[in-house]
Amino acid sequence: MKKIKDDIYVVKNGDTLASIAKAYNVNPTFILLANNLTPKMICEGTVLYIQH
Repeated sequence: MKKIKDDIYVVKNGDTLASIAKAYNVNPTFILLANNLTPKMICEGTVLYIQH
């Protein structure tokens, strides 16, 4: 069984949900669900929990 790696990411100015998801090779929806957020709630300084 493959161990899942968890990361914390702080959103920087200019980041988008799509660019963050691409950088971690995950589906953007997974980021939203893991953090109980909507796309409009992601802004500079938002701390995201990313499971990949």
